[in-house]
Amino acid sequence: MSSAALLSLLLAAISLLFSPALASESDHKYQPDDPVTLWVNKVGPYNNPQETYNYYSLPFCHSPVNAAHKWGGLGEVLGGNELIDSLIDIKFQKPVDKTSICELELDETKVKQFKNAIENS
Repeated sequence: MSSAALLSLLLAAISLLFSPALASESDHKYQPDDPVTLWVNKVGPYNNPQETYNYYSLPFCHSPVNAAHKWGGLGEVLGGNELIDSLIDIKFQKPVDKTSICELELDETKVKQFKNAIENS
């Protein structure tokens, strides 16, 4: 092997050792202060897991901007799983005081939506 090829191989090996590793959300190792995504999914009665609602179909607080959606495999889609980024600011290992995330004024329509979801489940 020529010295130029050997040098190229050595440089490639060194660059692989010092390059940042790519990790997915499932195997990511969090460092302090890293952002943590809180996904919301679905809500439904404990005694009837087939009857579920998209989290934001009920009048829970949500961000005015369009949040990212994350879809799993076919089984998750058929099971009604639709992960939606809550856009709540969470940092790994960052202590925070108890605080309100949002305020929601419940008008008659919103109260009826919650009441219907509770009583008809």
